[in-house]
Parts: sequence; C-alpha cells; structure tokens
Amino acid sequence: MDLQTAKSFAAAFAATVALAIFALALPIGGLLLIPLVMQPALALGLRRGFRTAAALLVVATATMTYIAGVEAGIGYGLLALMAGILIYSFGRGWPIERVVSGAAAAMLGTLGATLAYFLGSPGEIRAVLALVFKENLQVSLELYQGAGFSGETVELVRTRAPQIIDMILTVLPALAFVTFATLVLINIFFLLRRFPERRGEIAASADFREWRAPEWLVWPFVVAGFVLLIPGAEAFRTAGLNMVLVTAVFYFFHGLSIVAYYFHHKHVPRVLRGLLYLAIVFEQILTVAVMVLGLFDLWVDFRRLKKKDLHPNPVA
Repeated sequence: MDLQTAKSFAAAFAATVALAIFALALPIGGLLLIPLVMQPALALGLRRGFRTAAALLVVATATMTYIAGVEAGIGYGLLALMAGILIYSFGRGWPIERVVSGAAAAMLGTLGATLAYFLGSPGEIRAVLALVFKENLQVSLELYQGAGFSGETVELVRTRAPQIIDMILTVLPALAFVTFATLVLINIFFLLRRFPERRGEIAASADFREWRAPEWLVWPFVVAGFVLLIPGAEAFRTAGLNMVLVTAVFYFFHGLSIVAYYFHHKHVPRVLRGLLYLAIVFEQILTVAVMVLGLFDLWVDFRRLKKKDLHPNPVA
C-alpha cells in the first residue's frame, strides 16, 4: 500500500467509524446518519479499488464490535456487506435492479442466519421479535398518550396490538428487504451526486428516468397474487404476501421513474417536484397509483421508449 493509499485508508476509516458512532449515540438524528455511514468506504472503493475498501470494511467492523458491542458490530457488518457488494459491482455494467436486489437479498439472508444462530428456530425468532415489538409498542403508546393523542385512539391501538404485531411479523421479510434496498439506492444516489464524472462506473443506467422493471417480474407478482386468492393455501400465503409486497416496490420505483421522466420533460419546478414526491411517498392512494402506473407501463409504454428505440431497457 503506497503512502497516498494509506492516507486515504486512514481518512476513510476515521470518517466511517465516526459516522457509525454518531449514528448510535444520537437518539433521532442517528437514524438519518445510517444511510451515510458507508459513504467514506464507498468513495474509497471507487478511488482505490475493491481490495483496499474490503480491508477497510473488515477493520472497521472489528473496531465497531470492540467499541460498541456485538449487536452494533452485526449492524455495522450488514452495512459493510452492502458496501462490499456495491464496490464489487462498480464498472461491471450490472443492471441497477440486479445490484440493488442482490445487495438487499444478501443483507436479508445474513440477518436471517444471524438471528437463527443467536435465537434458534424460526418459531423462537418469531416469539422473541413479537416480545420486542410488544414492548416497543407499549412505550410508543405511552409517549402518544403523554403527547395528547386521543385516549380512544390509543386504547384502540392497544386492543388491536396482537393483530398489528402478527401482521408486522408476517410481512417482516418484505419490510426488511425493502428497507435494505432503500439503503442501497440512497447510497447510490449520494455517490452519483458526489462523483457525476464516474456515473457510468457506478451505475449501468444512463438515465434513471428511463428505467423499467424487468418484464419477467410480472410473473412472480401475478403468481404470488393468485396464491393469496386460492382457498386453503394458507401455508403459502405468507410467502405470497411477501412476494407481492417486494415486487410491488419494484413497480413503485418503475412508476416513480415515469413521473420523474415527465417532470423533467415538462420542466416542472424543483420545489413543486419535491412537494409532489413527498405526497407520493406519504399519501397511500398516490403510492398505489404510482405502483399501478409502473405495472401497466409494461403494456402501455407511457414514455414511448420502445417506439423511439431509446434504451429499450437501459439497465439491462
């Protein structure tokens, strides 16, 4: 390792560990720092290559485990795994959906294996998580009640707590996958903003506004949805529900790329774009509408990309 690489390594190590410690120490703002923890390592990998970045991730994971304990080390290790996969993908021309889904699936699999190692069977994992969610829900309800929320509303949520917790546990794999995928996308977004000149190396897509979900994805979506409607197929409904949610998220981003495409070509002001994006994220009707837009684009081709022969599938 030459002197310049060593300096870059030391700076990235200090920055990534500091961000991780702040993310753990700050009660609320720390959540906002989590997507940024891996940025120094990703930048190092982009500049110095996979081996240097991988060494940094290993050393930093060991350091965080020593400083903050095993739980923090495991959490940091999941982020390090994501960063390692992203760095390995640089310059390989992989489709963005392959990178995102691959990193999210690897994180989900590692998390599942870790829980199985420490907690045991799936039933035991579910029981422990149910207890954790129940305690957190009780704390949240006390905070809401102290903040002046309606007593009837708080009591209604408390009464339905078992059903709420059961539903969360049922779709937890899909929720975890979506969370990990979102972390990957946020890190890619920040890298593209920091290194616009290396856009082609970071992501294969020339323009995310022309991105489309793979056409074959419609079949898992349809089959999983069909499973939910078959009487007596309870054994497969949990898997079907999780598959529907995961594929729906891909179609949501597909629809979001269509919205971004028309915002760009119609020269919608940035402030208005931001407000509309917030409405799409927080308003359920708009969220579903954007997802349906992405699904039907497979047949309608709202952007006329096929007709114009403009990147028939720019990420494939």
